[in-house]
Amino acid sequence: MKEKKSKLAKHSEILKTDDHRTRSRLLDAAGIIFSEKGFEGATAREICDLAGINTAAVNYYFGGKEHLYIEVLREAHRRLVNFGALKTLAEDPLATVENLEGFFIGLLHSILDPSPNRWAVGVIMREMASHTEALAELVELQIRPTSRLFRIIISRLMELPVDHEAVVRGTLSTVAQFVFILQNRHVIELINPDLDLEGEGIDRMARHIWRFTVAGLRAVAISESEG
Repeated sequence: MKEKKSKLAKHSEILKTDDHRTRSRLLDAAGIIFSEKGFEGATAREICDLAGINTAAVNYYFGGKEHLYIEVLREAHRRLVNFGALKTLAEDPLATVENLEGFFIGLLHSILDPSPNRWAVGVIMREMASHTEALAELVELQIRPTSRLFRIIISRLMELPVDHEAVVRGTLSTVAQFVFILQNRHVIELINPDLDLEGEGIDRMARHIWRFTVAGLRAVAISESEG
């Protein structure tokens, strides 16, 4: 009974702060720590210290560090890729070229813009390099559904079935351009100091990726139709 009262006391202390705000603070704090130290190097205590929250909060809200890490990865993916906007474009057969180009611009901004959400890039980059057990769950829950929506859009641009091998390759080639910039921005800027990857420079780069992608996909589609 004493132990039960002790747990309730801890929970009530946590709940002095609004649930949603507490959970958000934990996610942001965990994102910062995980992006700097990775999963293995981070501790629940330092995450809670950064968030200014009782150390029991990680277990209370997420059931432990492992589940918190998975949720941080999912939140990072959500912040980098606007799934709702992508789904709308994929499901709208009347979506214009301008709509699609606008999505590309927004995606590159979310990757390159400095902001309080910058940790999202760091977390994803670390996970892509280390491949923890959490990656399989992230792929199943978010990356694969996102990839499927991309394929629908690429299929439409190529005028080929969504499961056509050329569409699969085209989707990989399209996404690879963003992944390359995400992983190698620092090196890209060292090699090309005159390349502007901030503000309007991001718009110009995104438009280049869009034009390059559309031209390449359509050239491949013509080649496929000619056998």
